[in-house]
Amino acid sequence: MADKKPKASSVITLGGKGSSLSAASVFAVANGLAQVRIDSSILDKLKSSSSSNRKSPPVKFHIPIPKILTFEESRAFLLALLNKLLLSGSASTVLRVLISNILNAGSKNLDLGEVEVSAEEVGILDKSCACLYGICGILDYESSALSTIADVVAAMSSEASKADVGALNLMDSGDGLSVKDEVGVASDLKVLLNGSKLVGKVEVDAVSEIPKIHGSLREVVRMVLLR
Repeated sequence: MADKKPKASSVITLGGKGSSLSAASVFAVANGLAQVRIDSSILDKLKSSSSSNRKSPPVKFHIPIPKILTFEESRAFLLALLNKLLLSGSASTVLRVLISNILNAGSKNLDLGEVEVSAEEVGILDKSCACLYGICGILDYESSALSTIADVVAAMSSEASKADVGALNLMDSGDGLSVKDEVGVASDLKVLLNGSKLVGKVEVDAVSEIPKIHGSLREVVRMVLLR
């Protein structure tokens, strides 16, 4: 039976004032769960910029998609690239329409071919980290779910070992010195273990380290797209 294309149920708007490309948006577009729309304000800005500024003559440029990427990662790459071009103010009509149409059509062929771009766009395309941003967006979203599962497993392990969970009594001091991700993990685990009669007083080093280890995972997940 042929695979069915997922039906897009939402729209992701790029280029709006104060907008940012979230990991959830990257994941949704990469998996065909959302359509891409370019905000009218950025379109007006690009149109005004192109008419008032003298651009260099267009040149032929081939935008390769790394062969090591999966289909979803390739779509994430194109989305991140389109967002980068829009935010830079150098996205030509041809390029932005081409990329958005490919993403919204759900085509299996993502090759952009050879397109005419400005010298400004060539500079952006050459230095773009869109491939990395796209992959990180997918990993960020999926890692968030993994983090939740890891916390549940940790809570079950604490009960199975009858561990002393006193290490979970962490509080945010509010002075900026406490690690908020560790406090968050400890708080979530306390909720999961609330009322449990299986935890005991056995000192288990692995359980005591859960807030630190899982907190580090949460920090990496949270910061992966911000750096």
